[in-house]
Amino acid sequence: MGLFSKIKDIATSTLVKTFVEHFISEFGDLNDIIINSEHKSIYLSVNLKGEKESITIEITGYEVVKSENGNFINLRNITASREWINIAFGKYYLDRRIQIPSQYIGIAKFLL
Repeated sequence: MGLFSKIKDIATSTLVKTFVEHFISEFGDLNDIIINSEHKSIYLSVNLKGEKESITIEITGYEVVKSENGNFINLRNITASREWINIAFGKYYLDRRIQIPSQYIGIAKFLL
């Protein structure tokens, strides 16, 4: 990975953090996010309500899609450090589009 890619990923991670914090706020708090755009992967560390330890989530194969209906992110492969979360992701989020709110369009364009 080149220097520009590393800088881009750090900047994107910082920008995406706000979106993810908003998205998961009713479930817990985001500790860390690392994006690797070259490998299309996202690493998250979160503190979920009711859990004593941090939970890690890895997303591989994300895709940002722009259409006339809006901007979306498709999540392909998701694994978490808790089995119940893996089951929930498998049932509700794999191959599902999550709409990117208009205030985050700049981030989506950066990821495209």
